[in-house]
Amino acid sequence: MDTVSGTAEPHGPDGGGPRPRSELYTELQNDGQRLAVGLVRLLHRMSERSGMNPTDFQCYTLLRVSGSMTPGEIADSLRLSTGSVTGVIDRMEARGLVERAPHPLDRRKIAVRLVEGAERLAARTAPGMREVMTAMHEDYPAEDLEVIVGWLNQVNAVLDELVAQRPPHGTG
Repeated sequence: MDTVSGTAEPHGPDGGGPRPRSELYTELQNDGQRLAVGLVRLLHRMSERSGMNPTDFQCYTLLRVSGSMTPGEIADSLRLSTGSVTGVIDRMEARGLVERAPHPLDRRKIAVRLVEGAERLAARTAPGMREVMTAMHEDYPAEDLEVIVGWLNQVNAVLDELVAQRPPHGTG
């Protein structure tokens, strides 16, 4: 690890050739955990700036990236009870962020979606974030960004699978 920049050395310990996969995997694990902690901290900071509690802000973010969802889908995604989700939706609706509408495919259900203009909340909660992230990615060729996007898609699929797993009986 380069102690000045905080970035990994591009080559093995002798300065030539790639580092061993086991070393890279350990670094990926550690950096992934650091990223997870950073994202939780960012979620809390953004929820503070929005004036929402972290759970409501998580729901807002989920709807931003997923689009319209049923309350049951929100509950499953956030690992909340449907009763808790009703309260979250009520609070978000009172703030003018979401609306309930008939589900387009199943009239027994409702769909929850962000209202027009609700996207502006994201810009207020993380001012300058888009610019900083865009500048950071400018140094990467499009081919590298494609690899990163593909990797993130795989990580998200694995995370979805892990979250969907039910804990063994007696553990929660």
